[in-house]
Amino acid sequence: MAYQLGDLGRLFHDQMYNVLAGGDANVPPAKDAFITWCTPGLPYQPADFTFAAQGIGTGATAEEDKVLLQQAFNFASLIDFIPDATAAYSTDRQEGVWRNASGARLSEIYGQILKFSKVVNDELTDEQKQKLEKFRGLLRVTRTVKDIVTDEEKQVTEDSPMLKAYKAGMQAYIAAALNYNNKRIAAEAAVGEAGKAAVADWANNAQLYQMQLSAAMDDWTSNGYRNDVDEINAYINQVTEKSMLLWKQHLEQMYNDAIVNALTPGERFFSTTVVPGDFASAEGWTGYSMYHQMIDSSHEGQTTSWSAGGGVNWGLWSASAGVTETSSQYSESFQLDDFTLSFDMTQVQIVRPWFFPEFLENRGWDLRKGEGWNYDDMPSDGGSPPKGRFIGYPLQALFIKDLTIHSAQFAQAFSSYSNSTSVNASVGWGPFTLNGSYSHAESGDHFHSESDGATISVPGMQIIGFVNHLLGKTPNLLDGISQDQLV
Repeated sequence: MAYQLGDLGRLFHDQMYNVLAGGDANVPPAKDAFITWCTPGLPYQPADFTFAAQGIGTGATAEEDKVLLQQAFNFASLIDFIPDATAAYSTDRQEGVWRNASGARLSEIYGQILKFSKVVNDELTDEQKQKLEKFRGLLRVTRTVKDIVTDEEKQVTEDSPMLKAYKAGMQAYIAAALNYNNKRIAAEAAVGEAGKAAVADWANNAQLYQMQLSAAMDDWTSNGYRNDVDEINAYINQVTEKSMLLWKQHLEQMYNDAIVNALTPGERFFSTTVVPGDFASAEGWTGYSMYHQMIDSSHEGQTTSWSAGGGVNWGLWSASAGVTETSSQYSESFQLDDFTLSFDMTQVQIVRPWFFPEFLENRGWDLRKGEGWNYDDMPSDGGSPPKGRFIGYPLQALFIKDLTIHSAQFAQAFSSYSNSTSVNASVGWGPFTLNGSYSHAESGDHFHSESDGATISVPGMQIIGFVNHLLGKTPNLLDGISQDQLV
């Protein structure tokens, strides 16, 4: 029986949504998340994240420090975007953000919100002010570092040990939930001989996967200060609904302190990293596989009340910007007699010490058009789908590695298309890059696939999508607060 390429893509799309954002009684589905797919994926080498595992300015020589700084700039620049709820993170958009030639940067819009927002200012008691300062000190710390570009000392604010432990515990829980969801979905979708292992695995080990999930949650609570950090944030939110002026001033200072000078004169970026920093070489990646017979038993599950990432085209090849060669022969209706897709995956937490979404979700501030805020739209109207300048932000990046596609017909189609493009073009299918150049690398490295005529193997890792947090209506001034109370 033949299967259409587009149907296989939609099956993968639905399965991955349920693995990443779906759930059951043990892993409740996320109500405020949506996924932005990359078309195609963003290739990386493990060494590109040495800065995250080691930190900037920790090299043994000036040359090593420069490499770490360049790595940090590359990642911070590429991740500095506001997701679009209705479109994929395509090649043009990737390069637009990278070159800052199109689209608004997350850091820029967030900075404008901080600068031009009007906040409630009912005077706090001295006791409340002292407690706020204490709690802020428990979540963020400030230290003095030397700028390797200017050689000047500057203040840098970063996560405190408590908050780092909190985020590490959260990441461990996310990894356990990813593994649990993946095993559950694999068993539910399993058919035929190929699915026997997934069914047997779930039947024998479901309780163990659930125990791992519970253990990760318990460890996050006991060693990751989960309840403490949540209580601190709840207190800050409660108190600052009465007066946000001091808090806003503090956030503006942290925002400005997070600016780092890049090696290229005049270029700056906002400090951004990932947790865990050593994810690229760490154990714990989750295996995923999908095969064509799953289409026969699958049903289209509801993902969200609106379609996110509708711009992903699973039937056509994608190529780097400037490549116009296309082929109508290999469309969504292209027939395949067999198809197996497999890879290892992991989610990493994106960490921005200068970015406080708690402020965006607080209800003690507002924006006034024409008073600094000169856009037609507010950050978010909270609609479905949302509309605005800042409807959400990338929270996690989904990395895969060692991609394998087994299908002689798919391999032939890929070979035909890639041969019709330029030698240096990046070629992908759906959210995967199959070969091409590293658009963010200074060394001119290439990302190559290998094919024996029946199987395409893509060694190395790449980002295929982002799990984004969806903001509600922003700003959303609390009922009872008048404009006269805002400054």
